Amino acid sequence: MVNFKNNIFKRTIAAVAVTAAFGAMSPAMAQSTTGAVSGQVVSSSKQAVDAASVTIRNVETGYTRTVEVDEEGRYRFPALPIGRYTVSANAPGYSQNQSQEFSISAGASRQLTVGLASDVERIEVSGSSISMIDMRSSGTSLNIGEVEIDRIPVPRNATSVALLAPSTTAGDNRFGNTGNLASFGGSSVAENAVYINGLNVTNFRTGTGFSNVPFEFYKQFEVKTGGYSAEFGRSTGGVINAVTKSGTNEFKMGANVYYQPESLREQSPDTYLSNGSAYIVNRLDERSEMEGNIWASGALIEDTLFFYGIYNPRDISNEGTTGEGSNFFDQSSDDAFYGGKIDWIINEDHKLELLAFSDSNTVVTDNFTNDLETGEKIYQSTGYEENGGDNWSLTYTGYLTDSLTVKALYGKNKYDITSRSNVQSECNFHYDLREDAPIGRFAGCIGSPAYLVEEGQDEREAMRIDFEWYVGDHLLRFGYDTETNTSNALEGYSGPDGKFVYLRDGTPGAELDNGSSIPAGVTEYVEERVRTVSGSFETENSAFYIEDIWSITYNLTATIGLRYDTFDNMNSAGDTFVEIDNMWAPRLGLSYDINGDGESKVFANVGRYFLPVASNTNVRMSGNEYDVTTYYPLVGTSIEQFNGSDYLDYEKGEQIGDPRVNANGAVPDTRSIVDQDLDPMYQDEFILGYEAVFAENWSWGIRGIRRELNGAIDDMSIESYLDDTFGCHASSYVLGNPGKTATIFADTDCADDGAVDEAIDVDLASIGFPEGERKYNAVELTLARVWDGQWSFNASYTWAQSYGNTEGLVKSDNAQDDAGITQDFDFADLMDGAYGYLPNDRRHTFKAYGAYSMTDNLTLGANFILSSGRPLNAFGVGHPNGVPSYGDTFYVCNANCTDEEMANEYTRFPRGNFGRTDWTPRLDLNATYNMDFYETVVTLRADVFNVLNASSVQRQNETAELSFPGDTNPRFMAATSYQTPRYVQLSAGIEF
Repeated sequence: MVNFKNNIFKRTIAAVAVTAAFGAMSPAMAQSTTGAVSGQVVSSSKQAVDAASVTIRNVETGYTRTVEVDEEGRYRFPALPIGRYTVSANAPGYSQNQSQEFSISAGASRQLTVGLASDVERIEVSGSSISMIDMRSSGTSLNIGEVEIDRIPVPRNATSVALLAPSTTAGDNRFGNTGNLASFGGSSVAENAVYINGLNVTNFRTGTGFSNVPFEFYKQFEVKTGGYSAEFGRSTGGVINAVTKSGTNEFKMGANVYYQPESLREQSPDTYLSNGSAYIVNRLDERSEMEGNIWASGALIEDTLFFYGIYNPRDISNEGTTGEGSNFFDQSSDDAFYGGKIDWIINEDHKLELLAFSDSNTVVTDNFTNDLETGEKIYQSTGYEENGGDNWSLTYTGYLTDSLTVKALYGKNKYDITSRSNVQSECNFHYDLREDAPIGRFAGCIGSPAYLVEEGQDEREAMRIDFEWYVGDHLLRFGYDTETNTSNALEGYSGPDGKFVYLRDGTPGAELDNGSSIPAGVTEYVEERVRTVSGSFETENSAFYIEDIWSITYNLTATIGLRYDTFDNMNSAGDTFVEIDNMWAPRLGLSYDINGDGESKVFANVGRYFLPVASNTNVRMSGNEYDVTTYYPLVGTSIEQFNGSDYLDYEKGEQIGDPRVNANGAVPDTRSIVDQDLDPMYQDEFILGYEAVFAENWSWGIRGIRRELNGAIDDMSIESYLDDTFGCHASSYVLGNPGKTATIFADTDCADDGAVDEAIDVDLASIGFPEGERKYNAVELTLARVWDGQWSFNASYTWAQSYGNTEGLVKSDNAQDDAGITQDFDFADLMDGAYGYLPNDRRHTFKAYGAYSMTDNLTLGANFILSSGRPLNAFGVGHPNGVPSYGDTFYVCNANCTDEEMANEYTRFPRGNFGRTDWTPRLDLNATYNMDFYETVVTLRADVFNVLNASSVQRQNETAELSFPGDTNPRFMAATSYQTPRYVQLSAGIEF
């Protein structure tokens, strides 16, 4: 026997065993739901073995596939489901060699060099871990599976997993049904994309949220924070790729329960105003959660047909106050979620996967009036909010040849959007903004959010096909995907007349929003707004892409991609409302293995990413919207009773002037409201980084990131311009690119028919609308130690700044999720002072998480995050040019403050110049104990979140003035939200 001791060959052969455990990763098949294995078969003299065959086997499902190597001994297995595998090689005259067992992760590829010894040779395999670094990737991502998640304390939702990654921060907690969304790289929370098994499940109406499978159903998450490849689009934030569990040959079943008792939950502080009155009352908050999982998996036909099914009953209750403690709510939700997956391995060349799940949910809220002194509560109404829906996808994978693979997906994603109340036909919403408001601001017999009546459903029909072709040093990837998104909408206000009523103080002679003056002797007036919209709205998004992952040399890899997108948004009549094409998105990444040993690399990435026009824009701007406000003198008020509670009724006088008509109920001529040369909204990104291994199991990295948002799209009022230019007094908003020239059709002859008659160019910059800007700079430092059976550790520090004059699709200043048509840019005066640090600017963020195995049965975990505060603003209602229609300017009156606007003296407070909220620390700890009884595993676990019960302020009231300049808001800068207080989650599970 010959014992080969050559160091180079020893390292090559060690790659079979050790790279199998820690191997370098590279880009994998479409939508990153699968992985790949590639490499080379070599002899003891390090020469390619060109007559070899290589076999891969999934040890859980028995799936086996064999390929022949090429003339250079290279092989590749693409589109492999995540799981555990072995690789073996055979060649005439050589002994068979099989690797140790290794795992395939979503979006990753193992590089495996297989060494063969001749029949008369013996090879000594020795060495330690070769690399923990993805040597071919130039993007930035976090890949984490259920095993890692189970070791550390993480709330059971996809956003909390995403927040483990650097450059992600928690968004404003008023967005989405859960109030739990992430900002990636300074982008708004509405600019991310979420996929489950390749199916896009992102909320396409507003971008705020996504569909969910039961958390226990998730197998692995890939969180892409930047530099993602050309197959991904329709996102300027980040991407969450989730892969679900599948069945194996081994039949398993189990159950578990998670319980968050109210008795082990603390309460956030109350907020009091300077006069001692309560503003935010948290001492009455109570919350408890109970959820369980019953699951089973196995083989219907061994090695061929597999199933996984899960049922997730839950019971969530939540109580608290609103309206400065004057209202109390009791909220509950008890709908069960379910999910299932079927995998059919037809043969080694063809596979089918079927995924189905439902997250339909109804939140029931009983509303009461509340007396803080006596504790007396009187029932008012019950509200119902329905969300979620049924989802499914079918995926085919075909290995057409050893080098050509195809993957095709078809699926549907549904999401209900319904808000209703049992008193919606009886009660209007009255909002009393007068200084003397006898029963408070919320003065009607229905409260928020029950006053908004909405029925609707969103449905996405998704199709895509992806190819992967391995040609020499090139891995060519190309494909096409299309989505047809349909939003059915019916919206309006509650009450017999469907009115939203404001009661306001006024000054005789002051101008109202309809252009009329308040009559002499009138010091209080009424606004009655009626708004309805209905219809079915479609959006068609399609794209094709091509990408070449080119191994230029052994050390240097280039990822060269190009993506082409088209967006077609249609109105309720089915006609095109906004159509944007010619969106070419180049992507270029370079990764260089500095020493050729897989232990250090430098990488760079440049890419462009386009964002579609949210379907909310279709619904709000291109439907048969009726939006009319009328004005009346307030003659008197009276306190009446409804369901045993007080509400404020009112008497009005003769109508003041003509109604203000924002929309007349007809489907608008889209040429009059959309720039005919609209440019897309897109972001350019630049990444430069370095990663290295510096000790056994340890690695570190540093990255610099630059993001620039370009071509912002928003709606802007050009009413004054049209009035000044053509003399036609008409309410007119145009959807365009701020700061650019908009081409629209307008009514220039002021004919009574109101029809548009001429194409005109409007220089938006010249009438005060600046270009939309958002810039993000960041430096990330990362440190990681992989799990070695004893302990693991991950840490990061991110220095970042996000600044400009627009947050993006939504607006955290006022929690407005009118994606694409927020208050930003509505009036030019609102943008005076808007440039500064944006709401998602968190200058410093420290993150660390890890686990330690105390014994074979007991594991301890920790998760820590410390982030600096968000910028604060001071919003006034006036401006040196006059009071805009609805205030929220960056000017606060400081002298001569009257309704005689031109005499007022103002102080300008540019965005973000009023300090910051508190730093937010959070430490979570857990302990997990596993017990084995014959073939049964019992798990007991306790998680404590926010162990130190930190109560940092997350949000403050930024409204400096109320109804008119100088009308100081006594609630200005008062804390409105605190971080989640300490709570405990107890869980127990059993697996057979």
